[in-house]
Amino acid sequence: MHIPKFQTYSVKHQSTGFEFYILSKGLNSGKSLLTPCPNSFVCICKSQEQKDFYFWLLFGLWKAKYFHQFLTGSVIPFIRLSDLKNEILTQAEKVSKQEKEYKNTVDKIKQLEEKERAIRQNLALINDLKRAMIYRHLKSK
Repeated sequence: MHIPKFQTYSVKHQSTGFEFYILSKGLNSGKSLLTPCPNSFVCICKSQEQKDFYFWLLFGLWKAKYFHQFLTGSVIPFIRLSDLKNEILTQAEKVSKQEKEYKNTVDKIKQLEEKERAIRQNLALINDLKRAMIYRHLKSK
């Protein structure tokens, strides 16, 4: 397995298409992102398959609050790039030994994420409907 390159994100960074971003500050440190933000690291992969593998690995570690043990800083917690990289590589090695089970789990997580997104959209529509129903009675004639 090829090891991706991890570095601090910079606006000057040239996009390769096989990269994703990792939040580096706050209690959501370690969260994998598709779009960059100022306080993030970038994970540069060699292929889409490798990108998917590491993106979902980080997503799972973040959901499990695995990175909380590595947070430093008293006012704004943050994770060091070296700690993040070491733990990602350690966990990737463990997961790659159970590749088939891991892929099945990732597929299930993707489905759950899609369902969660649909539910959030429905909740937003319900809120809009409630607002419209009340507004109908409040508008002046």
